[in-house]
Amino acid sequence: MRELSLDDLNAAAKIGGPSTLSEKTMLEPAAGTEGIVAPAKYLDGTSSTYVFEDRFIDGQAKKTVLIDSRTSQNNRLEDYISKAIKDGHPVFANMPRIQVTYQSDDGTGTIQPERYLDVDLPHRAFDAHIRIGSVDGTPTSQLPEYIKARNSTLADMRAIFDLSPITVAMGAWDSTRNKNQLRIASSFNGEIIGVLANQEDGKPVYRAGARVDPMAASMKFNKDEAQQIEGRIHDDLTDKTDKKFIKEGNGSTIGIGAIPPMAGRKGKNGKENPPDGIAVSNIIRTHVLSFSTLRSMSFGAGKEGDEAIRALLAAMLLDAMAGSNTELNLRANCMLRESAKPVTILDKRFGEQEELEMLSLQHADELLEQAYQQAHEKAKVDWNGQILNVDGNELVPNRASDKDSDND
Repeated sequence: MRELSLDDLNAAAKIGGPSTLSEKTMLEPAAGTEGIVAPAKYLDGTSSTYVFEDRFIDGQAKKTVLIDSRTSQNNRLEDYISKAIKDGHPVFANMPRIQVTYQSDDGTGTIQPERYLDVDLPHRAFDAHIRIGSVDGTPTSQLPEYIKARNSTLADMRAIFDLSPITVAMGAWDSTRNKNQLRIASSFNGEIIGVLANQEDGKPVYRAGARVDPMAASMKFNKDEAQQIEGRIHDDLTDKTDKKFIKEGNGSTIGIGAIPPMAGRKGKNGKENPPDGIAVSNIIRTHVLSFSTLRSMSFGAGKEGDEAIRALLAAMLLDAMAGSNTELNLRANCMLRESAKPVTILDKRFGEQEELEMLSLQHADELLEQAYQQAHEKAKVDWNGQILNVDGNELVPNRASDKDSDND
């Protein structure tokens, strides 16, 4: 089998070229097939649960559990790019980007800058952290180059591409704008699912872990003692924990004393234990790069220039896919390993497909460098680390909360 080439990306950037490139990787728990894994948890009322779905696998309907969602897989690509920028990647570190900086108190009275890149923000170039900030005293939302970028259309995406290429590559929606809402579909799609080992009655394992305190298994304080202790750690506690400790005086509330292991959906104290994992017969990770989505965008650079930019965007996503593939520790109790050689398929249209070598990170880096040089020559793309530095709105740090959302 051959490796993916820049010629393949160029062909895919042309109207009528391949529609997709897909990766399929068979995985298993790092402990072996006898191990359990912890899928992503979702709130169902006040408790957390897993998402179970029917999928068509190997010609049969199978019961599966969602281990990592599309959104999470997107986040893993973004996380790789963010780290690549910080590590001085030869292309990503020079990519234009938007950076928001907040001046925050670190808790000791010392002001420390907190910086966030567009790749780190959920709405990328259209994120509210950027929109409510300012650049040299001018509100970002009134900045001519920012307005021009937000006014981009699929017929000419050059302004937003020059300001924030990652927004174009990963997709975004300027959803809060009262007009000219630019919506960029993501060209990448991916997920990880697990086929349940017990197809008849697959159930999660419910249990809570133990904690051993070397001094004593249980510690109870009277109200005066609890108030004295609370006074020393008041600023460290959430409001909920603070009130609970003062009211009940249980050392376990603030992390003193042992916690016995509890099994079953409801523990001894009547509280519901969280799902700890589930047994699966195999795990499947799929990644899809849609060339068709990239071809829906033009950049005002002429036919060859537009195609070169599309090839560059594809190379960016492929590099991020290869980078994210190298890490298989998804979350606590969800450490995975590859159980078979991954399969990469290039759609050749009309039902024809070509299997390619799995893209290594080294080869992906080489492709990205080649695609950038081509875009530099054919579309005058010039990346030299340009940063739109945005001063974060000073009201934001003072209103930050540990709550998950405004709907709590």
